[in-house]
Amino acid sequence: MKIREQIYKAIEGVYGQQNFSVEHPGDERRGDYASNIAMVMAKELGKSPRDLAQEVVVRLTKDERLMEIVEKMEVAGPGFINFWIRDGVLVDGLREMLKSGNHCLDSDFMSGKKVLVEYSSPNIAKRFSVGHLRSTIIGQALFNLYRHSGAEVTSDNHLGDWGTQFGMIIAAVEEKKLEVSKMRVSDLEVIYIEFNKQIEEEPELKDKAREAFVRLESGDESARKIWKACIEVSMKEFEAIYEKLEVSFEHQYGESSYEKMMPVIIEEAMETGVAVEGEGGALIVKFERDGKEFMPPAMLRKSDGTTTYFTRDLATIRKRLDEPDLKSDLYVYEVGSEQTPHFRQVFEAARRLWEDAKTVEFKHVAHGLMTVGGEKMSTRKGTNIKLEDLIFRAGEEARQRAKEEVAEDNAEKIGLGAMKYNELRRSPEINFEFKWEEALSMEGNSGPYLQYVYVRTKGILKNSRTQELKNSRNFRLNEDERRLASWLVLRVGGGEMVESAAKNFAPHLVCQTLFELSQKFNSFYDRNRVIGVKEQDLRLLLVAVTRLAIKNGLEILGIETVEKM
Repeated sequence: MKIREQIYKAIEGVYGQQNFSVEHPGDERRGDYASNIAMVMAKELGKSPRDLAQEVVVRLTKDERLMEIVEKMEVAGPGFINFWIRDGVLVDGLREMLKSGNHCLDSDFMSGKKVLVEYSSPNIAKRFSVGHLRSTIIGQALFNLYRHSGAEVTSDNHLGDWGTQFGMIIAAVEEKKLEVSKMRVSDLEVIYIEFNKQIEEEPELKDKAREAFVRLESGDESARKIWKACIEVSMKEFEAIYEKLEVSFEHQYGESSYEKMMPVIIEEAMETGVAVEGEGGALIVKFERDGKEFMPPAMLRKSDGTTTYFTRDLATIRKRLDEPDLKSDLYVYEVGSEQTPHFRQVFEAARRLWEDAKTVEFKHVAHGLMTVGGEKMSTRKGTNIKLEDLIFRAGEEARQRAKEEVAEDNAEKIGLGAMKYNELRRSPEINFEFKWEEALSMEGNSGPYLQYVYVRTKGILKNSRTQELKNSRNFRLNEDERRLASWLVLRVGGGEMVESAAKNFAPHLVCQTLFELSQKFNSFYDRNRVIGVKEQDLRLLLVAVTRLAIKNGLEILGIETVEKM
């Protein structure tokens, strides 16, 4: 049982109350854990919180199992109870983390559950933008978090290979008699941008694009040939980018994969009354409760008979509920926040259509808007920063800043890690302004800073070997040793960091925890000699576990460590 759980169970045994918390206090000097049980129970028992807290402490002191791990308890503030864990227990925890190796950060809170994470989801015939970087990297980190949480996890790259934009590309290709197979994605993107500009001057071209998409959905051979060539050209370039980012997927289904399912879903929605006819013969789904609309209606089928994103996303859910490889208890969609209303509609409609959609959880992890120069990036306007440009520039920046002895491939890893960490250190929903100097920062709360601490620990351990510590229950740690040990065992290890980040769909909590760990390690090492002192074995253990935690933590974030800086 985890230390936090042991404290919780002991308190629960006093009153049988379950609506209380055991958390880390904001000020580490106030102890390792703090509980609000007295403030929760005070009113019910007709006592002051502080008096009740004192009573709880007296009763907990008689709990022999609890006192094996707790050194002291104190009442603080309005009635908090603070707990200090015994030094020997912390040392045992360090040894257990070292013994666990690459699993030292793992949790088991999702054991027996299945999770599907959808992320990246680029559009065919459009280059990756920096905006797509957020979904790709955050999604991969979420996948890794749930894998380290004991769940059976799968991933799906939901490719945008269908929709009205292909009507524009097909119309332009046919008009100019272009050979798509000889083009690059950048060429296809230019065609799309130029066609949108033409529409502003010649509005009738919009009808031509609609007609081309209708032909595509109807199976027209010429339209299908152009569309397939666009997919082949795009996927070749996408795979090269994924390889560079070290991102992979177990499934990659394009929106077109659901083409045959959509007529069935439309018919089912009509038969059940979930969909009704709207203006011009379009089919819509209304969202009403007690006769009042609580969300705008969604279009299931346009008046010209073509489908929408809404239709295709419903088909996606149906496929995922039906197929054993995809069926899960939790479905995580890592998609931009501008799609929040859309996914609310999709999830609600799915629950109305199918009983089995009510028994699973759908979660939209919405990443915030990234702007450049105060403006939203747009492929249509040609204002996107391209991902391949950022990857190249990250490597160049790292090479310039790294020491001469750093190998070129290490510099590229450092640069790529800096770029990924810059994306992950923020809460996903935050909007932010993209700045080159910030994205490639090598200082402060950054990937390179954590890389530096990792390399530093490797150097200390290079010519040393940790020895088995005996009688750890009698260990007394100095302030620096204790602060580092407590952070490692009670906040990073034991699955706590992973569980917190996974439950909150928040990779940035991993970044924050590792950054604070790195700061605590540097403070410890700057003030305490490690080699050639009587505390050498203990301090080498602290160094070794810090190295292991940073390495595994960065791997969860999708960042590869380097051996030299």
